Amino acid sequence: MCTVTLESPAESTWKGYSLAERDRRWQRVRQLAADAGFDCVFVPLGNGHDARYLTEIETAAFVLPTDGRPPVLVTDKGKGNAWISDSVAANRSWPRPMAQALEEAGMERARIGVAGLKGGKLSHVRSPDGVLVHGAYEEVVRVLPNATFEDATDVVGRARFAKGDEEIECLRRSAAIAEAGIDELVEIARPGADQAVVYASVMRRMLRLGSEYYPWALYAGPRDGPEPARMTRPPVGRKLESGWMITDEVSAVWGGMVSQEDQPILLGPIPEEWKPAIALQREVFEAGLERMRPGVLFGDFIDFINGFGDQRGMKTFVTMHGRGFGDDGPLLTSRARGADLRDLAFEAGAAFVWKPYGRTADERISFNWGGDVVVTEQGGELLSRRPIELVSIT
Repeated sequence: MCTVTLESPAESTWKGYSLAERDRRWQRVRQLAADAGFDCVFVPLGNGHDARYLTEIETAAFVLPTDGRPPVLVTDKGKGNAWISDSVAANRSWPRPMAQALEEAGMERARIGVAGLKGGKLSHVRSPDGVLVHGAYEEVVRVLPNATFEDATDVVGRARFAKGDEEIECLRRSAAIAEAGIDELVEIARPGADQAVVYASVMRRMLRLGSEYYPWALYAGPRDGPEPARMTRPPVGRKLESGWMITDEVSAVWGGMVSQEDQPILLGPIPEEWKPAIALQREVFEAGLERMRPGVLFGDFIDFINGFGDQRGMKTFVTMHGRGFGDDGPLLTSRARGADLRDLAFEAGAAFVWKPYGRTADERISFNWGGDVVVTEQGGELLSRRPIELVSIT
């Protein structure tokens, strides 16, 4: 249950992670990389999520030796921060400074693990071709012909998978900000309201509470119609209408921790025929929380959730993906069914947005509600303070 107290706008400024948190991240990545046989982890230009995770700077390149030698940071202007005092200056041309960083770390003949070279199971899962600026990266490879470059996306992804205490506290605050955005949405979503104004009001509320800018998603259309388009920039003049269903993915960011809270809203009374699907979704949601324990395999979890509705003459479907520091995996949706995740186990500190579907047997009625969850020894801890329900505005 989220118990975060949100300060006034004047106090809502992120102060940064501690050096102890930096050391925790570096030590974990070093150990995982050494276990994989790498001499260093290299985060090239373009991989902003992993760069920020390891340096607190998004537009950067980074070399982290596994043997404890000092890391080397590359930034455009050669400036450091509280985590790393200085850096190699790129001055808008990155290939040579990145190669210099690897040379400075003694990696001319090393086995180099490259984070973000390809999509992984635990991070960058929506980018199967990787996230690097490949022209700059390929020049680094050319300049260091005696080094071996291999993908290490899931080395850093594994470290990011289980959050530290500071990260979990930031995710709590992020989720609380997202819920404040939902409170705003419920307050102003009415038939006749301009969708662009509604969208901007929700975003303004979250920004005033200190969230970084992160577009939230709005879906709005007739209750019994086809799935509406996903909008992050609703056009001015498109009005909400009575009888419409609003679904949403309201996201906020605090300390780099990306949350997502999902609250369906119906602009009208809830039909009786919808209530069994809503009740089923609530039941499978809570059953899923109970099973989110360290050591439980994703394959067993997927089978349990997808088979839950069959025992009740209805249907259920697992939908879940990673949350936290720009996390986008593991990913379980209608298009990513988790075949490559079955041997992955839940870990304490892993965080997800958990939003399973409850459906009638004919699949005509489908309902899902979602919130941020952190895995604990006792199961999934739901950070949301909202009841699992369909909000009706009449």
